[in-house]
Order: sequence, then C-alpha cells, then structure tokens
Amino acid sequence: MTDRTTATGKSQASRRLWPWLLLASACGGGGGGAAPVPELVTAAATIGPEGGSVIVTDGPHAGVSLAVPAGAVSAATRFTITVDVGNPAILSLFPVYRFAPRDLVLASGSFTVKVRGGDSLFDNGGADSACFRQGAPGAAWNLVADNTIDLANRFVTSRSDRLGDFVAWNGSLHRLFTTQRQLPDPAVPTAGANLGNVPVLVPNGTVPLLVGRGSLASFWSSPASANLLIVPGLIGSPIDFLWPDDLVASLSPSVQNIVLLSYPSANGVAAAANALYEQIVASKQPGFGCSIVGHSMGGLVARYLLEQSHLDAARTAFLPTDVSLAPLVKDLVMLGVPNAGSELGSAIVSGLLPRIPVGEQALLQAAIDISYRADAITMRMNATYVDNATRYHILYGDIGGGSDGVVTVASALALPLFGPETSQLFAVNHDDLHGKAAQNGIATRIDTILQTP
Repeated sequence: MTDRTTATGKSQASRRLWPWLLLASACGGGGGGAAPVPELVTAAATIGPEGGSVIVTDGPHAGVSLAVPAGAVSAATRFTITVDVGNPAILSLFPVYRFAPRDLVLASGSFTVKVRGGDSLFDNGGADSACFRQGAPGAAWNLVADNTIDLANRFVTSRSDRLGDFVAWNGSLHRLFTTQRQLPDPAVPTAGANLGNVPVLVPNGTVPLLVGRGSLASFWSSPASANLLIVPGLIGSPIDFLWPDDLVASLSPSVQNIVLLSYPSANGVAAAANALYEQIVASKQPGFGCSIVGHSMGGLVARYLLEQSHLDAARTAFLPTDVSLAPLVKDLVMLGVPNAGSELGSAIVSGLLPRIPVGEQALLQAAIDISYRADAITMRMNATYVDNATRYHILYGDIGGGSDGVVTVASALALPLFGPETSQLFAVNHDDLHGKAAQNGIATRIDTILQTP
C-alpha cells in the first residue's frame, strides 16, 4: 500500500461520510418513532437427494431464493427462508435472511443463495455490495466470496457451502456494524479482504495481513515502555494504520509491541471501552502496562476505558470493586479527538437519527456520542473528569478555519491538561494525523512522548 487514496479516488475522509448519506437516503422523508411492525416472511420446501429450490413468491421479498444442489442431502429435508426481523446488529433497512437448516455443510458443490439488498445499497451504486454470512447468532460474519450483483433488480446472489443468516452489505457497513471485536495478534497473519475500495477484516478473508508489531503474548506480559495499543475511530479499522508512513511502520523500534483494536464502531464509545476493559483485565499478566494512541472517536473510547469503565454498572462483568486501568496506562495520545463533539456527529443526529425507528437507534449510538448534544458522552465525561494516573497528550490538526476538516480545534482542546500533559498543533487534516505521521512529524512527537519516563 503506497497511497492513502483508493484506486477509485475515494479517500478515507469521504469513506467516513458516505455511509451516513447512504443510510439517510434509505430513511425517506421522516416518519421515525415507532419501531417497524415485525414482518415474518417464510418460504419452505421439502427437498430430497435430487436437489431443488425454495423461492419467496410474493411480497416485498419476492425473488429471494435458495437452490439446493443434487446430493446435498441423503433424505427428504425441510429447507426454509425467513426474514430475520430485529437482528441485534443490523438496522432493519437492510434485510437479513435466514436460510435453514444451518448445520448442513456441503463436501462438494454449493448452495445458491439469492437475497434482496436494502434499497440504499443500490441508491448509492451497489457495485461494492456482497453477501456476508453468519453461521449462528453471535458468531462472526464472513464475507461470501462468490457474488453476482443484479443492480437493476437489487439482488445479490452468492454461492456458499453452508447456510445461515445472509445480508447484502458493503465494506463500510461491515466496519460499522458487524466487524469482529478483536485485538489481532501481530505475530499471526490476520485474514482480510478487499470489498470494492474498502478493505475489511473477516475471518475467512483471503488476504493475509500482519496487523501491528510484536505479538499479543509479549504485549500482555511487557511493561508500558514496550507496548502501544492503537484505537481507530468511527468506521476505522486496524487496516488503515498499515501504510508505509503510518504509525505501525514509522514508530521507533523501541515500541516492541503495537496492537490495534478492531470493533463495530457504530455501537458507540461505552460498548467498545467496556469490552476492551474486560479483555485487558482477563488477559494482562504481571508487569503489564501500555500506552494508547486513539484517533478521532478512538480517543474517546480510550478516555472512557480509563475514566469510566470501572464505574459502569452496565458493563457485562461489572463488580463494585473494579478499579481504573489508568495506573497501567502510561500515556494516552489523542489524535484529532472530538472531546466536545463534532459537526459530523451532530449532522447524523439531526438528519438521520429521527428517521431511524426508536428501537434501533441504539445501533447508531456512536452518532450521539460524537455530537454536540448536551447528553452526549463527551459532555458527561468532561463534566466529571479529574486528573488520573495516565498522562494525556492532545495532537490536533488545523487546515484552516480552526478545524482539521472533521474535528474543530476547540473540540480537540476541550479537555483540561495537568502537569506534564501536553498539546501540539499540526497543519494537517484529520486522517493525516496518523496516515502521514512519518512525513508530518507526528511519529517523531509520539516517539518522544512514549520514551519520556
């Protein structure tokens, strides 16, 4: 990778904006409020060794189908297609189809699954669409590699050796809602894939990626001087930090372990921070410590991890005796962090959120978190913030007009600093705060921070 802009000319910044435009176009002209009336559309057929098909013949899902090849089953078997309303991870704008039985795996040949895509995928082009498959509730979503897209009729047809839940999706939506929450091991290739112009991490990807530096085993047992955790922002991914001028390649070799977080960022700050808190508590070994670099919303995730997660009774494994992780984190470097919200978050909240059913708005918690709303998580964290054991450093951009193009200078500096904590301005845009860190001096500045006792 040598260029921060994709072959189609879509930059990281435009990639950040367009999924929200996609969602807004799907919502129509208002009318949010009540959740949609559940619609259960099922087609079924009993199919034997000779093979056959199941087809939805009428209604809004007409044309959705499953073709079962000859020899897939040895005896008559009931196959069904169900529209999964109320999927816990995916907005109902994008229908999820459940093809059963799930436990069938073909030794040869493949099922042919045809699903209808959400209108917004095709209103915005649709050429980057593909089917994603989930084998069981809570399991990781895999990219189905063999896809045919019918732009005119808004279908995606895929071939798979097993059934499960299928959705017509794209790379940005996968990053937002269904990417696997994980800390990829830098010592082991992580599976990735290129979906249009958006690279994604998927368990069955065919592109092996070394994500980070060192190893997870070393990370969990090494001191802060050797360890760095990077938290990407909204729609971000560890993949975004692997360019030659980015942080993984350009930080000093003294940072022996660089580990990056992958998470479904639409779920919001607290969800990401609390899950990370529990992973650290469960995995750290004696002597563990680290520093953190958080880009954009990733800096808010890091702040919540240090300031609030141990106090959050909504965290899955919460105990009243839980303690802050701040003593384990030497430095937090915030790159373009919206410490008092952003125009992007406020635009999503005012323009999109009212058009999303109330019961699904929690799936877009990130928009509220980075907005200017009085109840945004930033406002609550700022109102209760007290200096802690971690040193905070604010590195912010200004390309004119007091903004890096996404986050204003005022928002980045909205958090008070104490004692040895620092702030520094760079004349770069939001993504180049990390993407061109070697060129613009930010990598050198971070090295200095990390090497200061």
